[in-house]
This record gives sequence, C-alpha cells and structure tokens, in this order.
Amino acid sequence: MNTAFLALDQTPPLSVPLRFFLTAPLFGLLACVLLYTEGSYIFMNRWTPNTLALTHLVTLGFITMVMFGALQQLLPILVIAPLPRPMLVSTTIHILLTLGTLSLVGGFLTGSTGMMRTALVLLGGAFLGFISILGYCLIRLKAQNPIITAIRLSVISLFVTAVIGLALGLIFGYHIVLPFPTILTDLHLTWGLIGWIGLLLIGIAYQVVPMFQITPHYPPAVTPWFIPLIFMSLIIWTPLYMLSELHKISVIIPQILLGLIGLGFSVFAIMTLKLQAQRLRSVPDITLNYWRLGMVCLLLSVILWVISLFSPVKIFSPILVVVLFLAGFAFSVIQGMLYKIVPFLIWLHLQNQQLEIINPVKIVKTPNMKQIIPDKLARRQFWVYCSALGLLIGAVQWPFILSQAASIVFFCSFLLLTYNLYQAVWLYQSVTHQMQ
Repeated sequence: MNTAFLALDQTPPLSVPLRFFLTAPLFGLLACVLLYTEGSYIFMNRWTPNTLALTHLVTLGFITMVMFGALQQLLPILVIAPLPRPMLVSTTIHILLTLGTLSLVGGFLTGSTGMMRTALVLLGGAFLGFISILGYCLIRLKAQNPIITAIRLSVISLFVTAVIGLALGLIFGYHIVLPFPTILTDLHLTWGLIGWIGLLLIGIAYQVVPMFQITPHYPPAVTPWFIPLIFMSLIIWTPLYMLSELHKISVIIPQILLGLIGLGFSVFAIMTLKLQAQRLRSVPDITLNYWRLGMVCLLLSVILWVISLFSPVKIFSPILVVVLFLAGFAFSVIQGMLYKIVPFLIWLHLQNQQLEIINPVKIVKTPNMKQIIPDKLARRQFWVYCSALGLLIGAVQWPFILSQAASIVFFCSFLLLTYNLYQAVWLYQSVTHQMQ
C-alpha cells in the first residue's frame, strides 16, 4: 500500500466517516425488508411509490451515505482540504441525511404529505449544507489534478440532482403541479447515476485502485480529460433531451451522446480490469473480486443501455440496467472500498494513539489491517452478495418467483457486511481500552 502522497496528519476524527459507513448497511437491510414485502410489484413499474421508496433507500440510504463519509475522509488527506469543524459538520449532516431519508421513504409508502414535507426540509438541509461546505473547501484549493476535478464535477452533479429531486418532492409534499414531471424525473435519475455516483466512483478509483490494490496508475494521458468529457457530454445532453422530448428536434442526437457516455464508462471499466491484471503483488485480495465484479456489471449495464437506446423494440426491462448499475457496479465497488478504507482508518488511528503513549508499560500490540477485518469474513460476505445479485437480476425478469428469495439472500449479505464493519469497530474500542 502506497501512502506517500497522503497527508495522513490531516485525517479527521475516526467517528467523522465511520458514522456514515456504519449507518449505510442498516439502510440496506431496510431495503431488503421492503423488497421482501413488495418485490413482486416493485419490478413491474418504476413509477409506483414502493419502487421510489426502494430506490431512495438504496441511493440515499446506502450509496450516498457511504459517499458522504468517504468525501469527508478523503478531502483532508488527498487534497489537504480539511472541512471546518469536522465533528459538528459530520454529526449534523449525518442526522439530517438519516432522518430525511427515513421521512422520504415513509412519505412514499404512506402517502403522508407531512412526512414528505419533513423530508424536503431535512434532505434540503443535508444536501445544500454538505454541498456548500465542500464547495467552500474546493474553491479555496489552488491545486489541480484529476481527483480534485472528479470531486468538483461530482459535487456539481449532486447539486443538480438534489435541486431537481427537491422540486419533484413538491409534487408529493405540496401537490404543486410542475411542468413535464416525467422529463424532470429522467434528468434527476441520469444526473444522479452518471454525474453523482458514476463520476465520483471513477475519481475515487484513480486513488484507491493503485494505492490499495498495488497496481500501476491510470494512464496520465487519459485521466485529465476523461471525467470532464463525460461531464460536458451530460451538460450538452440535458437541453437536447428536453427538446427532443418536446418533439422539437430529432431524438437521435441525445441518444448518441448517451451512447458516448456509456462508451466512456466502458473504457474506465476495461482500464481498471487491465490495471488489476498488472498488479505488482500476487497476494490474494478479496477486495479485487468486488472491483472486478463491479467492472463486469458496469460493462453489462452499458451494453444493455446502448441496446435499449437504439433498439426499435423493447427486449428487456429498463429496470435491469439500473439494477446492474446500482446493485452490481456501485454496491460492489463500495463494498470493496469499505473493506479497505475501514481497516486502514482503524489501523491508522490505533498507530497514532500508540505514538502518544509515554509509559512503555502501556505499549499494546496493534492489529494489522488483515486482522481488523479478516479476509475470510469479507470472502464469505462476497459469495453471499454474488448469490443475492444473481437472484436480483433474475427477479427483474421473474419478480413473482424470485423477488422474495433475492431479498432474503441480500438481507443476509447486508447483515454480514454490518457484522464485519461493526466487529472492526469493537476491535478498535477493545485495543483503545487496553491503551488507557
């Protein structure tokens, strides 16, 4: 693991990112419960309240929760841009995002306008507060590199996604009639998946793949322009798509732009798989399996997406593309990152505490990263996750047959992930107690 370019002395308190990492799988468990009870109908139509509730449990409760925690950890040590008052910021954003997501899901499931209005206030505060603080830190940065660019553009994408989402929330919370809600929903989904989730995961990969997986770096001739090109394509696509939906120009132009964006994600997936094949260490690493599976799912989602764009007939459900992207690509990569970042942070903080001990009698042997979350625990969860993903993909095609089985196995996967993360924290607390 190469940490030479990290400002480790700038790392925030351990609880700043961990509160997000430990909360995220709990939302995954809630999503599985909802899938078990309503799965037979969730995959039939993407517009039902239950489908919207499940989507936001996944995108806000799990994915965004982890990414908020990761950004608060990565900004200080990667680009030396520490957040002001990190404990206060972390606690406030975490509470707003957690309660806001629960209120939003409750509003979808019950139809309660009161819960939807509460969700708008809480999530509006979480997103606009988080974006403002990150924007303040990023504006002050004079340095430029592909990772900083990725974070900046993904945060802008998050802002676009959040503003459209809050506007759509007015429909449910205040019964305000918005023009072209279907178009706004498609924009919300596209900017969220491609701009926020996709660009940020690519940017984080630039750092964590070479550092944790001991691979060569991504090609320097590609990384400076790769993410900006995808972002600019997304910007150009937005007004063209809106015009095409209003029947003012040909629909082929925005489809070509989406195809080019899909090609960009395919290039990233192939580059990552190639770098992993060239890794400098032959020691088995279970997190490689998560990343490889994620890249394969990303490639499959792009292939199906391009087919759906240009095929004159409907061959498969468009929900399958979203399932492959979220449950296959995003889930897999995020879990692979958690199994590296959490042990690394715990090891780092234990080492720092050890250095602060003056009394030599109190010297305690600290566990290494492989002992904090053993590979056998991560490997067990990986295979359960693979089984769950396979069942979930099948459930898109045969929801009445496989949706409940997929929810049960996915529940087991999230339960194992929860245990693995929490036992790492318990180990940290135990060692810390011995040092006192």
